[in-house]
Amino acid sequence: MLIIGSGSTRAAAPLILRESGSATRSVLHDRLTTLPDPLILVPAMELTSATAIENAAASGLGPAVLSELTVRDEIADRTLVEVPVTALTLRRDLHACWRRGHRFSAPARHLLDIATTSGQNAPART
Repeated sequence: MLIIGSGSTRAAAPLILRESGSATRSVLHDRLTTLPDPLILVPAMELTSATAIENAAASGLGPAVLSELTVRDEIADRTLVEVPVTALTLRRDLHACWRRGHRFSAPARHLLDIATTSGQNAPART
């Protein structure tokens, strides 16, 4: 991640970001501000979907932070380039909520089973 400035005015290079209030942006903001040497998040532009951000980054409008799952195919076909940032972990918890006594369809139950067990045996990633 490119850093601009020094001391308390340090900021990450302007990024293509989700709109203010989105969970993705909140996680990024929280992680940057809790670093030993905090960074300020600077938007180059704000967009309302991961697809719009992906397209803007692929068009060369600037760097972006997106879920690895969102851009897996684009990384594989080299439409986008991954820039590893080892000093920053951007994981977040996901929550599933439903009404008590709700009966899930078979596909929904399968998805819930995957979601609740997938992280238990996976190796930690940085």
